[in-house]
Amino acid sequence: MKLYLIRHAESYGNIKGKIISTTDFELTEKGIAQSQRIGQKICSELKEKPISAYSSSLARSRQTLKEILRCIGQENLKVIETDYLKEMDLGLLEGMTWEERQQKYPEVDLDEKLSLLQAPLGESYQDVRNRCQLFAEKYLEKETDEKNIIIVSHGITLRILTNFLLKRPDEDINYLNWMENTALTELMLKKESNTYQLVRLNDYSHLKELQTMGYETWGLFASRDYWVKSPNV
Repeated sequence: MKLYLIRHAESYGNIKGKIISTTDFELTEKGIAQSQRIGQKICSELKEKPISAYSSSLARSRQTLKEILRCIGQENLKVIETDYLKEMDLGLLEGMTWEERQQKYPEVDLDEKLSLLQAPLGESYQDVRNRCQLFAEKYLEKETDEKNIIIVSHGITLRILTNFLLKRPDEDINYLNWMENTALTELMLKKESNTYQLVRLNDYSHLKELQTMGYETWGLFASRDYWVKSPNV
């Protein structure tokens, strides 16, 4: 069984220059193009086995998955939408600029201290980790070995889900970079040990001219190589 973990494409929330978590935004035209690009990238691989598809219940994830399924000729595939995959609720940070967050809540570090995060009047790291565990127990553990699984979710939630599925220590998530819009992280289930192996991590090579401006500056912050530290590689 393979998992294709994909961050949603660019939404109107992404281009506001503000912190957005639970506010529901649809995709931009660029976001639709990004969704089609990742669909084209994985199309041939997904024809090999039956597919299951899961999405966050927020519009930006649902739209991204819809475009991916259209690209691979699976428009009529049943999609499971679940709040387990929603973005972390960032509470009072919602709608702030990143500069305002630094001024008002300098102790809240979404990059290198995610494992310790408690959003003011929002969710904690542990809250989202618990959601990821419930998602795995309710859905992934019931999937069959011959399936390819597409999961479309959000920047923070996908970092936490990836770390959880790889059974990495919580603090390792602090070395996991932000995932680019429509970036692909691929995990393969090893039957003999019932553990996931990391195959691809935050692969956004398909984006090219559709890449988010300045991503290498704000998105790639980690001081250690998460891939090298993975116990299952």
